[in-house]
Amino acid sequence: MLPGIDDGCADVEESLTSVRALIEHGYSATICTPHCWPDLYPHITPHHIAAWVDDLQAQIDQAGLGYQLYPGGELRIHPGAVEWMARVGVPTLVGSTFVLCDFWEAKWHKWIDSTFDWLLAEGYTPILAHPERSPTKKDFDEKVDAWAARGVLLQGNFRCFTGEEGFHADTTVRRYMDQDRYTFLALDMHRPEALPGRLDGVDLAIQGYGKQRIQAMTDARVRELIFNSAK
Repeated sequence: MLPGIDDGCADVEESLTSVRALIEHGYSATICTPHCWPDLYPHITPHHIAAWVDDLQAQIDQAGLGYQLYPGGELRIHPGAVEWMARVGVPTLVGSTFVLCDFWEAKWHKWIDSTFDWLLAEGYTPILAHPERSPTKKDFDEKVDAWAARGVLLQGNFRCFTGEEGFHADTTVRRYMDQDRYTFLALDMHRPEALPGRLDGVDLAIQGYGKQRIQAMTDARVRELIFNSAK
């Protein structure tokens, strides 16, 4: 949603186009989660994200769209993640104790465990984004289950319901839904041209699992868990 900072919206016009599409689909707010990954985006820090959210919110208000933005981030787990957070701050969602995380590794490295260990020890709740898309295959479910038992939550990606993310993601997202592994589901919208498929995924998820369950995973649980722990 935040324009011109990573692989999301290129400019404010794209951001406003996205907001209008989301409003049409029944959304009223977005937690902005740009990539927090210093190797690729060294300028994206919690401090800067908060300022960029304020700037875009002003543009949305000026356009009279009645849509609310909140600061967040998506922490790329990498070998230096703990040192980076200790230096610039933890990219929590809405100033809560919840931290959205991802990683793209063919194997589950020890520094993934140490990052989760540090976050939990510091009082944060990690949320692992789109595990159904992970390239890690060996013992992945077992690792996820072990961390879930310690308090790590899972968030699924709506686009995976459409098949656009491939067969593995398509079957895994449904298996995880059937096994009730996810706490949240999210659009992971990126930019206007990516929204139609992701919104199609919302509709497919509702068809498969019911409107009440999907609303709980995109709204009620977000308010109950994330917003209620916000400072």
